[in-house]
This record gives sequence, C-alpha cells and structure tokens, in this order.
Amino acid sequence: MADKTDWIVDGFQFGTEKDAELARNEQQRIERLEEKLDYENQDMVSAVYQKAINNRVFRTPVGYVFLKKLQRILQQSTLSGDTPANIPVYGVYSMRESANPTVERVIASRKPAKQKNKQEFFSRRTSIVANIILVFLLVAVVVVSTIGSAPTVFNYENILQNRYAQWEQQLSEREQVIREKEKELLGTDKK
Repeated sequence: MADKTDWIVDGFQFGTEKDAELARNEQQRIERLEEKLDYENQDMVSAVYQKAINNRVFRTPVGYVFLKKLQRILQQSTLSGDTPANIPVYGVYSMRESANPTVERVIASRKPAKQKNKQEFFSRRTSIVANIILVFLLVAVVVVSTIGSAPTVFNYENILQNRYAQWEQQLSEREQVIREKEKELLGTDKK
C-alpha cells in the first residue's frame, strides 16, 4: 500500500492513489504546455484555454489552477474584447451535510438500510405473486394441452394413431360394402 505522502501533488493531498496519479499526469501535461506556450500571444493562450475546457483535459485541482492562470491572463488582456469562458468544475463537493464525518456515515448507513428493507420486501412480495401467477399459467397450459383434441407435443402420437385407425376402419367398412355389392352383382348375373 502506498504512503499517503505519495498522494501529494503540487501542494494538493489527494484521497486516493488513482486521483494522485491523475494529478501527476495533468502536471506533466501542464509542464509540456508551458514549455511551448507563449504567454504574450493572446490567440495561443485563448486557443489552449478553450481547447482544455471543451475537451475536459483537466479534472483535478492541479489542472484547475493552470486553467485559472490562463483565465487571468486572458482577462487582463487588452486585445481581447470578450471575457473568457468560465471554468467548469465536474466534481461534487456538497455531499457532506455535517461537520463530523463519523456521524454522517452512521446516519447515512441507517437511512438506506430502512429504505432498502422496504424495497426488498416490496420486490420480494412482487416476485412471489408473479411466480404464483406463472405457476398457475403453466399448470393451465399443461391441462389444456393434455385434455384438448388438437395435437400437441404431449398427445400428438395418440391422436394420429386414432385418426389412422378411424380411416382404416372406414376403409374396411367400405371395402366390405363393395364386396357385398360385387357378390350380389355376380350372384345375379350367374342366375
């Protein structure tokens, strides 16, 4: 685990190693920009400032300090008639409601627990009702498909066998009738 002194960048102490690394990267970017940036050229300063704001290049206080420096240079410029754009801050700082973080954590941990229990009970109850309805529908589908006369996955073989048996019986009956008619006709011809 890294020492928290490693999380200090340009006079700012960060809460995580990841934030400190991000600030170090921004600091290196600022150093490269300052090597190439001509502060006397207002167009160049304005272009760098606008591009940094539009592309959200800087997200830590280290980068905000550099943006503020560029903003002051642009504000003091006599060549520029319009004021530079404001620096957007994407972090949220109003999450704390009390001055004591321990009390805040205890209060915060109690509130979501009650809401979470209500939400869990509601969702659990809804889930149980939905499952009962689904089981009822499944039983109804099985009963209808078993009792029904239309061929289904459950009874298609029996229904087809019954149909073929009926056809065979009908054919046998017709055959019998035809044979009887033939006998009658043949019997009457010989007389």
